Amino acid sequence: MRVKSQKSKVKSVASLSLVTCHLSLARGFTLLEIIIATSIVAVIGVIISQALSATTKSNTKVEILKEVKQNGDFALSIMERMIRNAKAITSTCSDTGSAGPSVTLKNVDGGSTTLTCQLDGAISRIASVSAAGTDYLSGTSVTLGGADCSSASLLFTCTSLAGVANTIAIGFRLGQKGMSPSIFDVASQSFQTSVSIRNH
Repeated sequence: MRVKSQKSKVKSVASLSLVTCHLSLARGFTLLEIIIATSIVAVIGVIISQALSATTKSNTKVEILKEVKQNGDFALSIMERMIRNAKAITSTCSDTGSAGPSVTLKNVDGGSTTLTCQLDGAISRIASVSAAGTDYLSGTSVTLGGADCSSASLLFTCTSLAGVANTIAIGFRLGQKGMSPSIFDVASQSFQTSVSIRNH
């Protein structure tokens, strides 16, 4: 009888220990553990947010530069073709090169066309101006920079050498419209080429 009583006491003590252990586990996290976990989650959240922001900015910049390049390449190809097919260059040319913000061409049909900067609202754009009107060669989403065409980046340099067809060097910078001058210098793209007129 006494043996049974002792066994019963042992079982009671074991059961009490298990209950105490379960209660200890069920008690949950301490305040310090919660603070540490929250801090870790916050730091990870900031890192992820910064990474996503950097990726978005990078993608946006790539798209902007892509659009700038498409506009610049298009304008350059049109001007190259017009100069190459011109009958003559009526702007001043010299053996050392005469530079200016525009160049005037005499067309095969006898008319004349001026390649220049035109202010379209607040946007300085590359344009072809003739008796038929004005054709813009760069889009409304990009600009030559500057507050007006007098400070824009478009420049033509005409060189005339004896026995050689006149050559025009074209140079300009395009950037997204609305950029400040300091950002324009960094985020814009330069375009340049040299083209000679054909002999007619």
